[in-house]
Amino acid sequence: MESDIQEWVNRYEMAAAFAKEMVEELGEPRALAIMARALEKMQVKVGHDLAEKLGGNSLEALAEHIRKGAAQRDNFQVVEVTDKLIATRVTRCRSAEAFKELGAPEICRLYCDSDYAYIKAFNPKMRMVRTKTIAAGDECCNHIWVLDE
Repeated sequence: MESDIQEWVNRYEMAAAFAKEMVEELGEPRALAIMARALEKMQVKVGHDLAEKLGGNSLEALAEHIRKGAAQRDNFQVVEVTDKLIATRVTRCRSAEAFKELGAPEICRLYCDSDYAYIKAFNPKMRMVRTKTIAAGDECCNHIWVLDE
């Protein structure tokens, strides 16, 4: 295991342990449904907090935030920004790698799915479109945030 992944494994170790226990106790469908709801609730808070931190929930504010993040990461590129959308591409997901290492890749997929709740919480007029995720086995994640007005 690469040393940079160990930090991510350590970050998610407790979550994976809880997830495995829930699956064992409740069965996979019920446990995953509970985890999905919890992750969505968490992402709603994250979306609201980000809008507050940025001083607004405009597409422009989000684009600036994403550009700053992309400038600090070698695995994240901004592909396109217009007045109606922001498109990005992620070429490596350490979360997916860590959850796979922990034997709980389904938790990362749930986390990816919670992104839809995050953007709605950030701005109810926005939605996310994504057709690929590394967690699902694709070569990249494509995130497209669209402003519907």
